Amino acid sequence: MNHITLSGELGSGKSTVANYLISKMPFKIVSAGLLFRQLAAKHGMSAKEFNEFIENDPKYDHYVDDTMAELGRTDEKIIFDSRMAWHFVPSSFKIYLYVDVDTATERIFNDVGRVSESYADKATARQEIIDRRKSELLRYQNFYHCNLDDYSNYDLIVDTSYATREEVNELVYNSFKAFDEGKEYTKVWLSPKSLIIKGDAENNADEKVVINKKDGQFFVEQGAAKVKKALENGKSLVAVDVVKC
Repeated sequence: MNHITLSGELGSGKSTVANYLISKMPFKIVSAGLLFRQLAAKHGMSAKEFNEFIENDPKYDHYVDDTMAELGRTDEKIIFDSRMAWHFVPSSFKIYLYVDVDTATERIFNDVGRVSESYADKATARQEIIDRRKSELLRYQNFYHCNLDDYSNYDLIVDTSYATREEVNELVYNSFKAFDEGKEYTKVWLSPKSLIIKGDAENNADEKVVINKKDGQFFVEQGAAKVKKALENGKSLVAVDVVKC
């Protein structure tokens, strides 16, 4: 497989994972975010302002997307760091990184390297992350009829909220290698801290872990015992068998 597409939430660690992967394999990184931020700066806007500015004008999105699609037709080994690359580079290993908004806020607010995304305080950062996410979801739905939150779009989903970067990096790398070699691997890994166990959740320890994703939250429908055990043992990730979106 020559192409890897890396999508996910703001602050989920996409750049960290991409840089780790190129340290292990002969790939190069193409970042849609960098192209997008360059366009925003050219217009004298922040990323959030530029998102809102182009909600009704697909011209700038098309510039970035066409660049991705063209590169996706080459034989170059490329990691595409882009929200929509999974759609425009269908022949790829499609990764999605999830992170809860509070963890994302801490990471982004404290990351001095994010000169294009600086905020006066954490409350402002948190709200702008939420607003930008809503803007992106709306834009992609309107322009491409795509739902970024539909996990069936991806080959691997990892919750980075509470896992260490080493855990995430190794998990992504090993999953890609398994995929590339045609081997079985677990496709969804979520933090047990991100999972809400409902009172009527089935509690059999032998059951599959089935999650219902609704309104940005993860509700356990089956496998509550496994989730509770993972919490008790301090596990940062638990294997999930089914996610209903």
